Amino acid sequence: MKRFCQFLFSSVIIVSLAFLLFKFSGIYRVSILKDNIDWSISSKNCKGAVAFDRGEYENTYVAYKNYIKLLKDDGREEILVQDKSFSIDSLVCNNDDMYFISNDELYHYNISNKFLEVILKGIPTKGEYLDRNLIIKDSNLFLSIGAATNSGIAESNGESDFSKIPYDKSPINITLNGENYGEEKTGAYMPYSNSSIRGQKITADKFGNASIIKVDLKTNKTSLYACGIRNITGWDLDSNNNLIAIVGGMEDKGLRGVKRDFDYLYKINEGNWYGWPDFSGGDPISSPRFSDKNKLTPIISNPPNKIVEGPEYQFSKVGIIKCLAIDKEGTILEKDSNIFYDKKDNIIYSINSNGVLCKLLKLKSESDIKGIKYSGGSIYILDSGIGCIYKLESGNMGLKFDLPKPVWIFIIIFFFSLVVLNIIRFNNKKNSIKR
Repeated sequence: MKRFCQFLFSSVIIVSLAFLLFKFSGIYRVSILKDNIDWSISSKNCKGAVAFDRGEYENTYVAYKNYIKLLKDDGREEILVQDKSFSIDSLVCNNDDMYFISNDELYHYNISNKFLEVILKGIPTKGEYLDRNLIIKDSNLFLSIGAATNSGIAESNGESDFSKIPYDKSPINITLNGENYGEEKTGAYMPYSNSSIRGQKITADKFGNASIIKVDLKTNKTSLYACGIRNITGWDLDSNNNLIAIVGGMEDKGLRGVKRDFDYLYKINEGNWYGWPDFSGGDPISSPRFSDKNKLTPIISNPPNKIVEGPEYQFSKVGIIKCLAIDKEGTILEKDSNIFYDKKDNIIYSINSNGVLCKLLKLKSESDIKGIKYSGGSIYILDSGIGCIYKLESGNMGLKFDLPKPVWIFIIIFFFSLVVLNIIRFNNKKNSIKR
């Protein structure tokens, strides 16, 4: 019996130490840059994933290019939908319903009855800044569609077939100033090499670029929620149900290069036009901020408004800030702190409501963050490069002993066995004395 107890005790120590060694020195290791933050691995086998979301019952849904799988809390996996023709790039869940974008279609999948349907078609699929994201707010689904171009002008990267070069479609009716750019004299909102004339009218497209489309989930009818938003690289809802988004700024490149622009954190309100491609960060494109010698001129002659709303926060970089989750309850950081990914520094940051920036995690060089979600008081981070989902919680990693469920089960069985063996040993000893 003594040897058996020693064997059980040694087994627990070996399994526990093996797990801890794997956690802190394995391929998943990250560096914590803030006190009172703890991390663990929520899920593995996520290498090459493009999106994810958290559902009910601690389930995690992970999307790849051609399929979506369910990761259950007990470690089991199940492929829900799969098709070689899929090209998935966004995913969101709401109770028993899942929505995802593939190619030019928006799909709805009912998880319980395994029913799959297409609810929208004709979503733009081409463009250098065509970030397409999904989020659910109240009973509506929101679809963000990024810009096809940097600042409104289609450009060739050596393509011989001009018809394949993407250009922006306007989500609202606009009138052009007639400015044309480059040797081909390409106009704004025009196919490459097509010129525009002053006073030319552009008719609104149902799924225009640089816009947010609202989908009524009861009827699947669509409406324009907001526009003039170059590209949303991450968004979430705060504790007051406000839609908060990271918006990419215009870059200093191409025929209409914009200098000294940045990425921004915006509160997006319904019905607003946020100015792209003639404003950025609330400032007009003609501001000296955006050019040196030659002042940039606006593209649109009849803007919806001459003054546009500014951002909640202006970052110091452009084309770098990705993904967003908000700590709505303040369980990890301050309430309504924004958690985001800086792909240049390869760091997970947070910024509170007072604009104070804080480093949270330093990731490995192989990391490729595809999503950050807030769920059940924790922050989940999909690292497609490493192939896992990190879980951030409040606590002290040096004191927290967080083991997998199988190890805890083994420990419980071990201690239960010790109690039973001690009882048997005590009874045997008691009987021996009586004799």
